[in-house]
Order: sequence, then structure tokens, then C-alpha cells
Amino acid sequence: MKLAFLRNLSRRKPIESGGKSELERCLTTTNLTVLGVGGMVGAGLYVLTGVVAKTTTGPSIIISFLIAGFVSLLSAICYAEFGCRIPKTGSAYIYTYVSVGEVWAFLIGWNLVLEYVVSAASVARAWSGYFDHLIDDKIRNFTIEYVLRGEVWDKPFIADYPDIFGAVVLYIVVLVVACGASVSATATAVMLVVNCLVVAFVFVVGMMYADIDNWKVDGFAPYGFSGVIAGAATLFYAYVGFDIIAIAGEEALDQSKSIPRATYLTVAIATVMYLAVSVALTLMVPYTDISENSAFASAFAGHGIKWAQYVVGIGALCAMFTTLLGSLFCLPRSVYAMASDGILFASFARVNERTKVPVLACIVFGTVSAVLTIVFDIEALVEFLSIGVLMAYAIVSAAVIKVRYSPIGLALYALDTDSKDEQGSEFLGSKPKLEENGNSGEIKEPVPGSLKERHYHRFWFLAQYPPGQVVCICLMISVASQFVTILVASAAWEQLQEGTWWTVIIVIIGGCLAVVTFLPIPMHHQIDIKTGFKVPLCPWIPALSVLLNIILMLQLSFVTWIRFAIWVAVGLLIYGVYGYHHSVQGQLNQAEVGVTYRVLQPDESSEAFTGGLYGTIERQQPDRGESYEDIDDELNNVDDRHYAVGDTSKED
Repeated sequence: MKLAFLRNLSRRKPIESGGKSELERCLTTTNLTVLGVGGMVGAGLYVLTGVVAKTTTGPSIIISFLIAGFVSLLSAICYAEFGCRIPKTGSAYIYTYVSVGEVWAFLIGWNLVLEYVVSAASVARAWSGYFDHLIDDKIRNFTIEYVLRGEVWDKPFIADYPDIFGAVVLYIVVLVVACGASVSATATAVMLVVNCLVVAFVFVVGMMYADIDNWKVDGFAPYGFSGVIAGAATLFYAYVGFDIIAIAGEEALDQSKSIPRATYLTVAIATVMYLAVSVALTLMVPYTDISENSAFASAFAGHGIKWAQYVVGIGALCAMFTTLLGSLFCLPRSVYAMASDGILFASFARVNERTKVPVLACIVFGTVSAVLTIVFDIEALVEFLSIGVLMAYAIVSAAVIKVRYSPIGLALYALDTDSKDEQGSEFLGSKPKLEENGNSGEIKEPVPGSLKERHYHRFWFLAQYPPGQVVCICLMISVASQFVTILVASAAWEQLQEGTWWTVIIVIIGGCLAVVTFLPIPMHHQIDIKTGFKVPLCPWIPALSVLLNIILMLQLSFVTWIRFAIWVAVGLLIYGVYGYHHSVQGQLNQAEVGVTYRVLQPDESSEAFTGGLYGTIERQQPDRGESYEDIDDELNNVDDRHYAVGDTSKED
């Protein structure tokens, strides 16, 4: 019973190569790129640039942006590999469900819901505050004087006054999102064009007042290499938002091509915009004279262009609008993905027939976000943002390795691109062309996750395990070792610098264990189907992405981790009470109980056995009472010679 329960927690969602989508397929590569850039380039362009340049990097913020963009790209291409093959909305949630298991998928989805709700609330409050600042705080003063009777709220984590205007702005954006994906893409495109024009204005006018000597004040990198890296860690959050492309995958016209292209274009365009404003700012004024609160307005005012603050203000408002729209665009689709799988309340899976949007999810979770906008302070909200998205990035990157080195990945990489749903959208990559070995009827492609032949003589003991099992175990141990090592190094950094023996021992042992357990992974065969987009240099790039995301996660405060733990506990309670029992996949599994299967060997049925990677599965009458989940175990236990590599020495 306990084993069945644990297996149910790790049940995976099968990949469907067809079927009608309830969402509208209408987004092109351009639409996805616009949504991606709009979701990524927000208020950080105008606020974060000045703060980091003055306090952390100086003019070398340019290098920090390049590093942060590269780190972001590592995670983004891992998303793209899954996104161009899985024709469903849900982003990291659905990727985890397909490759890892249900309970992990629920946790990722639950944390993404938190991210989008809090992100929308914080951006709405920032939009309201920025607009109010441009009109000399008239909204704030009116609210305090007439609503609060002259007394501000003075409570921890609570705002000074209720931001009703911010909530109204948020509801307006909810209305735009509820009108459909094409309306959202159009609204984002309009705002993004305005934002790009403002960035062009900042760069062109800024370069007219550029002085290269401003880069020579205390040197190009006054805070040293450590400042460049610290700046990159902070600026990484300016690149958060590309997951909107994966979320919108089910609504893409040609997702196998559009998602990878839009991902690369989004990161590239955002990086160019960030570099343009940072170059202009640091050349206009010395980094020591940058204003943290209004970097660009103050820089232009210093050159006598005071009216430029309104141009910058318009750009900032448009940038924040697109970021707000991006969060609210992702929010109902994430809830819809979980609800349609039965692990959240089914009412949230209802899609409006006219707009093809889960309107109820828009309204309910938009209201939750509006309440947070009214009540909470921005700083209290922002602390919640980072941990969920970083964990999602890390798990998706690790899932790429797991799927590439496991037989279960064949279903993901070998689906037929020619299969189309009723709306005519192409799915996934083409079927693999497997080369036959002469007349033997055996294929030359090795099974994914099996040990490479050249390593048999030294590491023969690794070949005794089912394909993919060694890789999975090594990956888990390596990631856990990295987490513990970085945690100790971060928490006891001063003791480590002083050479305290216990910190040095833990870091050395943990680091060595992380490396030693990772090295067996590339010694195994991975899926080698040259169709569709794939992350290059696997497992090295996904592993680097996992490591960098763990480092960033462990830079967050202890209080943030406590709040995160509480949110996870609430989510697990919902899953235990509702999701586990209403899971669509769980119900399908139960329906299969009593149906048994048997793996046919080549000599049993030459007609049935076609040389496929798994042999042939024969469905039998119920006589053993096993569920279809036992098939994975039975397949994994099939002798390696039936996966044929053309090496007859194994049969001996």
C-alpha cells in the first residue's frame, strides 16, 4: 500500500501528440517574442540600472548585464527544448509532470501561481506609485487625507495607505487578458513599441552628452570583479519573464519553431535594450553622481533637459504595463493547466467559448492579486518573487538531463511532427529515422541511459542497472551535494575564509561528491534524435544552469525561505485533500488496474517485433492485478540485447 502511494505521487503525465486544444492557436513567432520582451523588460530597465551601477558595479554594469543575460539564456533554452515538444500550456509545471512526476509538478505549479499573483500585485503598486510621483503624489495625499482621515497605516509589511488606484489598474489589465491571447499580444506590442522608442531616445540623446572620461573615474570596474559578479546576480532578475513564451506554447501556431526562435530573440532584444540604457547612463554622468531614485531623469536634468523626465516616465509606465500584463497572462493559464489535470479545482479549467481564456481563473486570482496590491508594501511582496521562479528554472534544467538519458524520453523526442490537431497546428519533431543493422532486424541506436560500450571494461558494474536509473540517482545526489555545499559556504562564509575546519571539510567533501557523482552521467548514452530544438552540450549546460540557480536561491533571506515553506505546506494540504484524489492521471491509472501486459521477445513473434526500442507489448486479460505503471519496470528489466546495438558480445 505504501509503495503504491509513493508510486502514485510520482506518476507521470503521458505526452499527447494530438487532440483539440480549448485555447485559441493564434500566436506567431513575432507575437511570442513581443510577449516575452514585454514580460521581461519592465521597471528594472529604468530603476534597477541606476541602483546597480552606483552601488555595485560602476560602468562595468555592461559586463554584468552580459553575464546575467548568458545565465538567463541557459535556463531559457532548457525551457525551449521542452516547449517545442510538449503541446500544452503550463510551462515548468507541465514539463515537470511529464518528466519527473505529479507531486513535484504540483509544487512547481503552485509556486508559479504564487510568483504570478505576487508579481502582478507588486508591479501594479509600482505602476501606481510611479504615476503618482509624476503628478506630485496627489493620489497618495488624497487617499490619506480623505480615506484614512489623515492617519497612515503603521504596521509591519503593510503599506502606508490602501492603493486603490493600483488595484483598478490591475483589474483593467485583467480585462485585457480575459479578452483573449491576440488582444493581449496586441496591447503588449503597442506598449512595447512606445518603450522601445523611449529606450532609443535615452540612448541617442544620452550619447549626445557622452563623455568617455566618466568611465575613467575610479576605473571601469571600481568595485572589482566581485562587484561585476554581484551585479550580475542582481541583474539576473531583470531577465525573469521569458517563461511567458512557454506558457503561451499551446496557443502558438507553430510551436516547434516559434518557441526556440522567440526565446533567443527575447533574451537578445532585452539584452540590447539593457546595454543601450546602461551605456548611455554611465557615459552621461560619473557613476558616483547617479541618482538611485531617478537615475535617467536626474542625468538628463544635469544637462539641462528637465522635460526628459516625462519621456522616461512614459517609457517606465509602458514597461511596467507590459510586465503586469505578462504576469496576468501567465497566471490563469498556469491555474488552467493544473485544474485541467484535476489537481486544482475543476471550475478553474473552464474556458470561455468566445475568448478561449479561462475567465474564472482570471477573475478569482486577479482579485487575490488586487487585494495584495491594496494592502501590502512592495518590499514585502518582492521578497516572495524570486524563490519560486528560481526553483522552477533549476528543476526544468535538471529534467532536461533526466529525460535525455532515460528511455521515457523517447516518447517526448520521437513524436510525429506531421500529426496535427483539429486546428491544423503541427506538433513536435519528426519520428526518428533508426538505421537497421543489415538483415538482423535490430536497430543500431543504443537505448538512452545505458552505459557506453567504451566504459564497460572499467565501470561494468554500472551496466547492471536498468537504463536511466544510474543517471537519475547520480543527478539527485549531485544536486543535493551542490545544495548542501553552497548552503554551508553561504551561511558560514566568514568561518570559511578564516579556515574553520568543519566548514572546510564540509565544502570539500560536498564539492567532491557533487563532481564525482555527476561524472558518470555523460558516460551513458543520451537520446540522439536530430529533430527539433535541443539544448547543446547536454548535460553540461543544463547542469551549469542548475548550479547557478541554486546559488541564486541560497542568496535569499531566511525569512523568505520560511514564507516559502508555509506556502508549500498550504499547497501540499490542498493536494492531499483534493488534488491527489481528483487527479485525472490517477483516475486513468485506476481504470487500467486489472489489465496486464507482457513484453514479447524477438523469437516469439517476428511479425509483432519490428526492432523497436522496446519490443512489443501484448495486452492480456486481468490475471495478475497489476496496473499499467508496472510496464516501466518490466521494460527496464528487459535484457540489453533486445535494445540491440549491433554488439553480439552482450549475448555471450
